[in-house]
Amino acid sequence: MICILCDRPFQPDKFTEKKIKKHPHRIQICPGCHQRITEQATRRKRQTALSTPFHAADLKPDQSSKD
Repeated sequence: MICILCDRPFQPDKFTEKKIKKHPHRIQICPGCHQRITEQATRRKRQTALSTPFHAADLKPDQSSKD
């Protein structure tokens, strides 16, 4: 297989090969690109969590609207 992001050939492991056979329409990327994207997403998620002053779970429903 060839990674669509870096154009390098890679050999998927047996579990990934099985997933590819079951879902051939999904795009596969090499482990290096997968790791890089995972790190970027985790970093972005951490930065977003730190920049928000509160979480949605902390919000309480407005009691006056139920009357």
